Amino acid sequence: MQVVPGQGQLVLHEAAEVLEDPTGQLTLDAVRGQRFAPATGGLSSFGFTASAYWFRFTLDNPGSAVLTRLLVLRTNWLDTVDLYAPGADGQPVHRRFGDTLPFAEREVDAPQFVVSLPVAPGQHTYYLRITSSQAFMTPMELWELKAFHESDRRWSAYYGMFYGILAVMVLYNAFIWTSTRDRNYLAYCAYLLSFFLMNAAYNGFAYQYFWPESPRWSNWAHTPFIFGFQVVALWFSMSFLESRQRTPRVHRVMQVYLALTLVAWAAVTVAGDPVAYNAAPVYFIFLGTPLILTAGLRAWLRGYRAARFFVLATMASLTGSFVTALTVSGLLPYTFVHFHAAEFGILVDVVLLSLALADRINLLYQQRRAAQAQATRQRLQASFQLEKANIRLEQQVQERTAELARARDDAEQLARLDALTGVANRRSFQEVAEREFLRARRYGHPLAVLVFDIDLFKQVNDTHGHAAGDMVIRAVAGIVRGAVREVDFLARIGGEEFAVLLPEVQLLDAQRTAERLRELVADWRGAFEGRALRCTASFGVSIVEADDPAFDTVLQRADQAMYAAKQAGRDQVSVYGSVF
Repeated sequence: MQVVPGQGQLVLHEAAEVLEDPTGQLTLDAVRGQRFAPATGGLSSFGFTASAYWFRFTLDNPGSAVLTRLLVLRTNWLDTVDLYAPGADGQPVHRRFGDTLPFAEREVDAPQFVVSLPVAPGQHTYYLRITSSQAFMTPMELWELKAFHESDRRWSAYYGMFYGILAVMVLYNAFIWTSTRDRNYLAYCAYLLSFFLMNAAYNGFAYQYFWPESPRWSNWAHTPFIFGFQVVALWFSMSFLESRQRTPRVHRVMQVYLALTLVAWAAVTVAGDPVAYNAAPVYFIFLGTPLILTAGLRAWLRGYRAARFFVLATMASLTGSFVTALTVSGLLPYTFVHFHAAEFGILVDVVLLSLALADRINLLYQQRRAAQAQATRQRLQASFQLEKANIRLEQQVQERTAELARARDDAEQLARLDALTGVANRRSFQEVAEREFLRARRYGHPLAVLVFDIDLFKQVNDTHGHAAGDMVIRAVAGIVRGAVREVDFLARIGGEEFAVLLPEVQLLDAQRTAERLRELVADWRGAFEGRALRCTASFGVSIVEADDPAFDTVLQRADQAMYAAKQAGRDQVSVYGSVF
C-alpha cells in the first residue's frame, strides 16, 4: 500500500494479510516463514476465539522523507497488540499495547488504540500480533495527524450528541416518574441507563473516564453490562405491555427466559472461560430480541393500543442491538453502520417510546374518565331513589330554604364573605351555625356539620408558591359550593380549612355527602404557569346531639374526626361516632 503526502486516511485491514495462531505460541521469526492469507471479505473479523492472529501489511513510501502517520485500531477491547515495525538497523522495533494495560500507558488519550507509526522511504513490512478474549474484530486505519484530529472532533461531536440525548431523556422521564409515580417511566429510565453503561463499556469510554486504572475490571465489565441491559429490557417490556394480565402465556415465557438469562450470567461468571464469558451475553441477544418483539406484537393484536409504538420502538432499538451483536460476532462484516446500529436504534427508540408512554397515559386517562362517568351515573340513580324516599323531608327543607337564603344574603350585605374564595368567612359561619343549632334543638330537627382541610397544603405553597396555593383554595371552594344544596352553608373557617352546615341531614346522609365532595376534590386537575396541580382533602363529620350545650361542641367533634382522617392517611372521610 503506497503512502504519500496528502492522504488523510488509509484503510489497512483491506490490504492486510492474516495468519491464525491457535496455540498462541508463534514468534515473529516463526511467522515470517508462514503463508499469510488475505482477510475474508477484506476485514479481520473472527467472532469469539481463543486464537492469536498475526497481520502483515507493507507500506511503500516513494518519497525521500519519513512520513509521520498514526496507526488506529478502532476496536478498543483488544487484550494485547504487539506491533513489529522495521528499525533503522534492520531489526524490528517491538511495541505493545492493549486493554490489559492501564489506560495511562496509552500513547494517545483516546478510547481506541492510536500509536505513532513513522513510515521511512521505501517499502517496509509491518507485523501485528493480536489477542482478544472478546469479539475478535480489528478494523485498522492509517491517518495523517491533522486528518485524524479533524475526524476525532467529528467523533466527539457524534458521541456528545448521542449521550446528551440519552441524558436528556433519562432526566425528562425521571421527572415524569416523580410526578406520576408510574413505574413504566422508572423502568424506562433504567432501560436507558443500562444501555448507556453497555454502550460506554464497549465503546471504551467507561475505561477511559470511569476506571482507567482497572484494566482487569474493564475486560470483565462488558458481560455484566450487556446482560444487565437485556434483563432491564425484559423487565421494562413486561411492565409496559402489562403482559401478566394481557398475554399471560407470553409473560410466562418471558419469565422463563429472564431466569435463563440470569442463570447463564452466573454460570459463565463462575466457569472462568474468558471467551465463553464474553460470547454468552452477545448470543443471548439473538434470542431476547425476537422474544420481546413477539410479546409486543401479541399485545398489539390483543387490542392493546399502546403496544403499537412500543413494537416500532423496540424493533428499532433491539434490531440495532441485534445487528451490532452480529457484527461483533463476526457474522456480519464490520462497517460504521453495522457496528453503531445499536446507537442508531436507541435514538429512534427514545422518540417512539416517549410517544408510546404518552399514548398509554392518554389511554388510561380515557378509561378513568369512562369509569368516573359510570360511577357518576350510578350515584345519580342512587340519589334519585333516595329523593323519592325522602319526599317529606325535602318538603321541610324547601320551607327552610328561604330562611337560610335570607340569612346568607344578610351576611353578604354585612361584608362577611371570605375575600379569596367568595364564600362565607368564619364569623358569618359562627352566627349562622348558632342560629341553626338553636333551631335544631327547639324543633328536634337533624343538623349535620362537615369540616374538611386540604391535605399537605404547605407543600403546594413551598413547591409552587403562594399564588398557586391561593388558586387551589379557590378551586376547592368552587367545587364544594357547586356540589352542595342551596340550603347548605359553606364557609372558609381557616387558612385551608372549610366547614359546611347540612340542615335536615342525618349522619349517614352527611357521610355520603362528605364522600361525594372528597371524590370531587380528588378528581380536580389544574395548572399554574404550565405546572400541573392537584389536591385531596380530609373530611370530619358530626351531627347535633340532644345533650350538646352549644354549637362549638358539635364543631369540635367534627374537627376531631377530620384529624382522625388525616392520621389514617388523608384523603378520607371520618365520622365522629365511628372513630371515637
